[in-house]
Parts: sequence; C-alpha cells; structure tokens
Amino acid sequence: MTRRTIIYLHSIELAQASWAVCENEEIEKTTLRGHLSDLPEIDKQNEIIIIVPAWDILLAEVPLPKLNRPRLMQALPFALEDKLIEDVDQLHFAIADYQPDGTVPVAIVARKKMNEWTALFKQYEIFPTALYSSVFILPDIEKNWSASILQEGATVRQNKFTGFSGEQANLPLLMEYALQNSTEKPECIHIYSTFSTPAEIKPDQALVNEIYLSEQSFLETFPDWIKPESSINLLQGNYQPRRKSSETKKIWTLAAYAAVIWIGLAFFAQLVSFIILHHENNKIESEITAIYKKNFPNASSIVDPRARMESKLASLEEETNKNYFLVLLAKTGHELLQQPDIQIKNLEFRDNQLTLELAANTFDDLDKLTRHLTAQGLKVKQQNAATAGNQVKASLIIQRNTT
Repeated sequence: MTRRTIIYLHSIELAQASWAVCENEEIEKTTLRGHLSDLPEIDKQNEIIIIVPAWDILLAEVPLPKLNRPRLMQALPFALEDKLIEDVDQLHFAIADYQPDGTVPVAIVARKKMNEWTALFKQYEIFPTALYSSVFILPDIEKNWSASILQEGATVRQNKFTGFSGEQANLPLLMEYALQNSTEKPECIHIYSTFSTPAEIKPDQALVNEIYLSEQSFLETFPDWIKPESSINLLQGNYQPRRKSSETKKIWTLAAYAAVIWIGLAFFAQLVSFIILHHENNKIESEITAIYKKNFPNASSIVDPRARMESKLASLEEETNKNYFLVLLAKTGHELLQQPDIQIKNLEFRDNQLTLELAANTFDDLDKLTRHLTAQGLKVKQQNAATAGNQVKASLIIQRNTT
C-alpha cells in the first residue's frame, strides 16, 4: 500500500503549510494552515510531495529536435534565453517527456528559490520525492481550463503542462490576456474558489463554471487531482532527491551482513583460488614459451621475453606510424562503412589530421561515430554541428591519439 504526505506551502510565511496524509488515494488525515515543525515524524517517512507557489515558476513548451537528455538540457537554456529576464546560469530547468507535437514541457525557477526551499526542507528533516508547481494541483480537463482563487492568490491551468498565476485582483485581466493569446480556446473555465463571493470573470470566449470549496475541501482534492504523469517534478539534476536517512541505515545494515558472510567465505575460497591460479600460471607460461619461439625461432633459450617482445612491437609500431594518412583513413573508413546513414561531404588531410564534413540524420548518429572512432584509439573533435532541413551537419577533426 502507498502512503503519501502531500504538503502545500503557503506564500504568506515560508514554513506555513497545509498537508494531507493519504493511503491508496484515500484521505487519512489533514492539517490546515499548520507549521512544518508540527509535521509528525511518522508522516515524514511516507512518500512526500510538496506543492510550491506557482508564481515562482515559469511553465513553457519549447519545440526542439529529438535529443538525448544531456544534449537537451544543454540546448534548452539557449532556446529560451530570449524569453527570460534572468541570466540562464541563475535558473534551474526541469522537463517532462517529449510531447506528440514535438515540444518539450519545461518548468523554470530561480536556483536561489530552489536553494531556499531545499534548505527549508532540510531544516525540518523533510525529504520530498517530488516538488510541483501549484498549477499541477488543479485538474487537467481536456478542452477546458481550471482555476483556483485562494487566500494566497489565483492560479490557472490551461492544459496538461502550462498555466500561470497572479494576484486575485488581476485575475480577470490575466485571464482575458491568456484567452486572446491562446491558439486553443477552452470550452469552459472551471473556477474553484474558497471565497463565497462570485469571481468577476466573464470572458466572451468561454463559459465559466464557478465552484465554491472550503479550504478543507480544497485540501482533500489533492490525492485525486495531483497526477505525476501530467506534472513536472522540479527535483531534477542537482536537486534530484537522495535516499532518506532510514533507508540509508537499512542499506548499511544489509551491507554489514553481506561483509560478514563474504569474510567467512573468503577463507574457504583461498584454497580453491590457489589451485585455479596455479593451473592458470602453468598454462600462461606455456603460451609465453610458444609465442617467444614463434617470434624468435633461432633463440636457444628464453631470456627476458617481455623486454624482447616489447622491443619488437615498438619497432613494428614505429614503421606503421610513419604513414598517418593511411592509418587515419583505414580506421575512419571502416567505421563509416558500418553507418550508412552518414554521408561524407568533404575530406581533407593536413598537418597529420583528417577533417571530415559529414551529413547525418540525427545527432545520435554523429555521437555514435565519434564514440566508435575514439574506441579505435583516435582523438576526435566535433565542431560546427547544426541542423539543416531534415539533416544534421558537422565537422569531425580526427588525429592519432598520442597519449
């Protein structure tokens, strides 16, 4: 059975929070507007999900070509740089999976704010597994928007991964602006309000369905409305959650038991190891003798076989290394034959280095070629990588690895 503690941080005071403890999506108990110091130790052992204020987080969907995660995280800040006020180095980016339309959902928050939150959790010995914007506590209803009007402010969820927030007084203006700039107009806007007075929102583009909920009732909706698959967890990269201390102790206890068993078996294994190694030693010596006689047929005895073989190999390698071009061409040509999706646009050899201009279907094809060439003992440098239509073009500079 899954037990979860869902904590909602209020913006008035950082450590002020409401929380709900549930088991298998059923509410077990709730605390309304308490303090994190009051959270029982037993509830800290559950899976912990923390909801943080949406106005500290920017949600966006960015169209980007298919990239592996490391490349995607490198490209993402530059794809959004023109839309951000702060320096990208001061921001933390968290993503969801690629969407069918080719966009990547992203949540952006200041590293300073992330550090402030994580320091707060550490202070009260709370170890969350997920950190979500308060946009994601609202229900995701197809072709509809959801909104909440709470004491802290107003929040709107436009679709699965986008939304915004602001002050209550500015909600009508923000809503009207969002409707004007939205490509897909909602059929209805569901407004969940903890105030008994009606919201002054009467957009021309959509119906409005206002639902009054007490703060207690709103808190009790969290287990049903929070869906990990349609949320962006901010705990990624450097902020990825570590194991709880109790789990760490359990691992160390198991490791200690394993160590005791291993020590006991080690003594018995010594005898078996000695027999096996003795046999292998005799076998290796016989093989060394055979190789030595094959390379030095006129030798009457075996004298320092290692030094003589190293000398002979060094001599052969010196002869081979004299023609850099043939060595580079042979190794590079062999790898290119294994990858028909890569085409050579230009080839140049100068100053003992081979320069190839290539066209490939994806960045992964180029990365694969680079890895294979490196495994062949070559030094490879990739530069000028760019997309051109449906292809990726880049230059590879290939040299002998002299280290």
